[in-house]
Amino acid sequence: MFKIIFITSMFDNIYTINKVSHTISNEYKNQFEFSYYKATEIDFSYQKYEELIKDTKNSNLICIILHGGVSTFRNFLKLKEEINGKIPFFIYSSIEDENREFISKSGLSPLIQDKISKYYSLGGEKNYRNMLLYMANSLNHSNYKVEDYEYPQWEGIYDYEKKSYLSKEEENVYLDKLLEEKNIIALIAHGKEWEIKKIKKIKVINKFIEEIKKEGGRPLVVFTNSVPNPEIKAKGTRWVIDNYFKRNGKIIPDCIINLVAYSQSIFDEPGDGTAMVDKSIFEDLGIPVIQAMNTYQNRKTWDNDVRGLDAMSLTSNVYYPEFDGQIISVTCCTYETMIDEFGEKSIFLPIDERVNKIARMAMGWSRLANKENKDKKIAIILHNMPPRNDMIGCAFGLDTPNSVYNMVETFSEMGVPIDYKFKNGDDIIQRIIRTVSNDQKWLTADKVLERSIDTIDREKYSRWFSKLNSKIKNKMEEQWGIAPGEFMVYEDLLPVPGILNGNIFIGLQPARGMMERAEELYHNTDFIIPHQYYSFYKWIKEEFEADVIYHVGTHGTLEWLPGKEIGLCDASCPDFNIDDIPHLYDYSINVTGEGLQAKRRSYAALISYMIPALTLAGEYEDIEEIDELIKQYYQAENSGDTKIEEIKEDILERTFKYSYNLDMNIGKEEIRENYKNFINKFHSYIEELKSSTIKDGLHILGEVVTGDRCATLIQALLRIDNCGMLAADRAVGKSLGYDTEELIDKPHILKDGKTNLMILEDIKNITTDIIKEIIYSNKNMSNEIFKDKYSNYKVIEKKYLKTLRKNILEIILPKINETVREKTSTIKGLEGKFILPGQSGCPTRGNINILPTGTNFYSIDPNKIPSRASWKVGKKLGDQLIERYISDEGKIPQNIAMLVYGGETMKTNGDDIAEALYLMGVRPIWLNNGDRVIGLEVIPYEELKRPRIDVTLRITGLFRDTFPILIRLLEEAVNLVSQLDESEEINYIKKNMNEDIGQLLKEGYSLEESERLSKMRIFGCPPGTYGAGVGVLICSKQWDTREDLGRAYVNWSSYAYGSDFHGTKVENIFTQRMKKSEVTVKNESSIEIDMLESDDYFVYHGGLVAAVKYASGKDPKSYSGDASNPERVKIKNLKEETARIIRARILNPKWFEGLKRHGYKGAQEVNGAVDIFFGWDATAEVAEDWMYDRITETYIENRENREWLEEHNPHAVLNISERLLEANQRNMWRASQEKLEILRKIYLNIEGDVEAYEE
Repeated sequence: MFKIIFITSMFDNIYTINKVSHTISNEYKNQFEFSYYKATEIDFSYQKYEELIKDTKNSNLICIILHGGVSTFRNFLKLKEEINGKIPFFIYSSIEDENREFISKSGLSPLIQDKISKYYSLGGEKNYRNMLLYMANSLNHSNYKVEDYEYPQWEGIYDYEKKSYLSKEEENVYLDKLLEEKNIIALIAHGKEWEIKKIKKIKVINKFIEEIKKEGGRPLVVFTNSVPNPEIKAKGTRWVIDNYFKRNGKIIPDCIINLVAYSQSIFDEPGDGTAMVDKSIFEDLGIPVIQAMNTYQNRKTWDNDVRGLDAMSLTSNVYYPEFDGQIISVTCCTYETMIDEFGEKSIFLPIDERVNKIARMAMGWSRLANKENKDKKIAIILHNMPPRNDMIGCAFGLDTPNSVYNMVETFSEMGVPIDYKFKNGDDIIQRIIRTVSNDQKWLTADKVLERSIDTIDREKYSRWFSKLNSKIKNKMEEQWGIAPGEFMVYEDLLPVPGILNGNIFIGLQPARGMMERAEELYHNTDFIIPHQYYSFYKWIKEEFEADVIYHVGTHGTLEWLPGKEIGLCDASCPDFNIDDIPHLYDYSINVTGEGLQAKRRSYAALISYMIPALTLAGEYEDIEEIDELIKQYYQAENSGDTKIEEIKEDILERTFKYSYNLDMNIGKEEIRENYKNFINKFHSYIEELKSSTIKDGLHILGEVVTGDRCATLIQALLRIDNCGMLAADRAVGKSLGYDTEELIDKPHILKDGKTNLMILEDIKNITTDIIKEIIYSNKNMSNEIFKDKYSNYKVIEKKYLKTLRKNILEIILPKINETVREKTSTIKGLEGKFILPGQSGCPTRGNINILPTGTNFYSIDPNKIPSRASWKVGKKLGDQLIERYISDEGKIPQNIAMLVYGGETMKTNGDDIAEALYLMGVRPIWLNNGDRVIGLEVIPYEELKRPRIDVTLRITGLFRDTFPILIRLLEEAVNLVSQLDESEEINYIKKNMNEDIGQLLKEGYSLEESERLSKMRIFGCPPGTYGAGVGVLICSKQWDTREDLGRAYVNWSSYAYGSDFHGTKVENIFTQRMKKSEVTVKNESSIEIDMLESDDYFVYHGGLVAAVKYASGKDPKSYSGDASNPERVKIKNLKEETARIIRARILNPKWFEGLKRHGYKGAQEVNGAVDIFFGWDATAEVAEDWMYDRITETYIENRENREWLEEHNPHAVLNISERLLEANQRNMWRASQEKLEILRKIYLNIEGDVEAYEE
């Protein structure tokens, strides 16, 4: 008897093998026995696992077939150990790295493994029969007749008219004919789907053919095996592209719809699994490629599941295709199962309406490519959050008005008609404000009807509204009234916010409407868009008839609207708003997660834009004054100068005058007791402020930074070692005979009147000068730099400066100069062409290879999180967090609440995930020497040397959508730790679970349910929604106390996520987790953004602090981790980090001068900083009175600064004044009467001026 056990993932269909095994069993009675197991059943049932182990005792071979890799089978490593050396196994993973790793440990010879693998790869009943018989012959010394391989035809063209495949001769005639036609839509399907009656997707393919033809296109259907493999006679996708899509020097299709999963570029050049493919396989074609996704859910599940795609399909149909630069579309088919005597037989069936959607998208791109520029209509959308006139064109790091100005100029040069030329970006903004904006404070019905470029009446809107999904219609009317409702409706008419200039519409993305219903945020989380939002996008399509739409800047609201999380349906708000219009979206290269959300939920081709120029903060005003005194102190100490006591008193006096004592949390008595300790600490702090990196203005799309700004940007890019290049400061230090790392480690050593910190400062300044000389003169460094101020320094090792110069001129400068590719990609978008894919992340964090910008960026493989490198960083972050808490509180924390962002996880390859695992005392198991995570293992207590800390994770909606794999990984870590045979004194997770189970049992829960609830550690917002409720409340002023904000946060965050629950509302459990939390933490991975630059930071982390206060009645210790230099992570509490940013950036004249280059948008940045600062103080009480005082003095009382703000954005001055007055009213700031009078006077004056202007 020859016995084979098959273990398959839930995504594998082994129906044919089952059928063949039945035939063999009947043919060779009592000679074969076959058993079948699903990996998921083994993982979720201990009894099933034990049954499998028992079954293996008398088995000859175990066949493990895992579509999606060993990560889909959590017990794989455990099983492998169990059968190791006892039973041979054959493994076939869709991850080639895994096949390579485990083949040597399978107990099968390479020859046998290869032969079985080849039979399996070729597929079909005949090959499977011979595979099973060959197994018996090889392992059981049988002598069954085994035939040679049967090779299918992997590549070809399907003639859908004849329902047959073309011969080679017919192919040539067919393709020649297509050359003469337009709107050719290519459809790529997998080569295994050749036999029409047997293939899984033939109904899907036929439906696509039908819908493409219906929409006016001409389908070209081709098949490929993806991977070029001579062993199985497969030529691969590149061959198909070269032979079927190119002809006589021309490209046949205008657009491609791809039904094949994974990355065709990686399949074409698989390598060893460690390196990313540099060039997309589709790049040379230059046409858009749309990924049509399948799901392994059945139709009923898909209809009701907010996720839209299962985890396996998310990896194969989204992550990997993005590497190729494909446009992510929607779920086009579901996986339906039928059962007969041979088991489960699965096929894909089309979702008809979704297939039509993809066909319309493809035709939209095709028509755009074929239309003449003079006939094209372009919609450019500016974001406007909050919907006020001071915040038009809000976007991270981008001067949106001037970027749009550049775009309009470019489009005009290309032949797109315009009626007039704009003067500049500010002209665009002022024209919008003078028509109709989203700011209802200044709108009256008369003004709207007089100024709006168009209006939408009830009848027209009702026609559009009637076509919506019935669920959406009911919800919109329930929340916003009978169409068109009342929000932004004037005398029964809906205005269109924006301006027209010839064939270009520049519009304001509509208000989300939540401000108007803010009071509901305390108890509700289900907010649908108002009628006006839908009417705006529908007007763009139906009335303006846009051929293409550009959203400008990071980021708007479209991609965050309610609906399925990915693989959207027609009831998902982003889907029916963007519809089928070709969509381009300008996104910051370093805001990875949000950019991918725009790709995945609004079908955008991204155009990444460069980070702004960066510079060192330097010294100004009191910082300069104190810095000079500190230097005098050390010089006096070195020389024994008697004036040292006088200098000490001067420093002490200024410490308190400028409130630095509050930054350092130090009192006069403590200072006098140990002045040396104080002065060293103060010296370090002042140097930290001076060496902080801040933005030097904003980026303008397509423009290359030059001059001094280019030099300081290069210095920032080389602040740490970057892609094999030595950090600039390190290189200069080495050339001068210094080891900068040693100087950093021993900062206060004094020699010849200079501390090591002072030497470091000199090296930084010398580095700046050297970089300037390199980019200006393109010559070797001269000796001018070392005259006068730096005469004490001499170049000892010139080779370091030569290498630095070479790196700058040959690598970095070319990448910066290629920023013009942003303009090239903008042009390609209008031409309906392919946008090059590229990596994303933070270039200053050792990732300069992601440049240049202008790319349709992608992320990373979620199975490679956390990477080995991020594990090292996560451990450092965890250790520093524990050390800091012990320093503050004298004990180790038992409960930590951690904020985890999807975008940060992508940019760091999982620093936060690594830290959470490490705090729990768990580490990843990686495949071989790579980064693919295939399991977890507990760190023994003897190695950990501390208790296991209980970590609660508040994940964002983006993390939930993007990383179901990591949610399961973190859940598995909790399960592992909870099952350890350890005392509660060293296992706080176990301690809390036992306490919670006891309490839940008292409350009437069953033991099973109590155990399930007690393990919940991952929480977020409700499925299909995004946010934390706090920001809207603060903007709308619909809150009274900090506890109100905490209550709203709890309402929005009490949804638990895990492997068998997705967004279960458990407010009591989340509140209990908050009540126990002693620490909150969020890590920052880059100097390119700080916590006062985005409202997300106070909404999520500030809100978390407020939630802990609401639940427990006391404030947690709240920290901000800094991993911008992975080799030297740091941690500060929120007050310390706030003070650093206020002094280094917000009050810094250098920052303000940089913003002055940008007019309206520059003023908006100041205004936004005040809003965010206020939000942090409202949620986490991080501000001191001196901060409000100095902001008021700098931007309101300083006449020159205020008048500049008024000139360029008077609404910003109005908002800043209003916010400061509100802070006083809420007792957040104890303002002097004098300051309040100034603020009130200026507020009233500006309000009057703005009202007059609006009239």
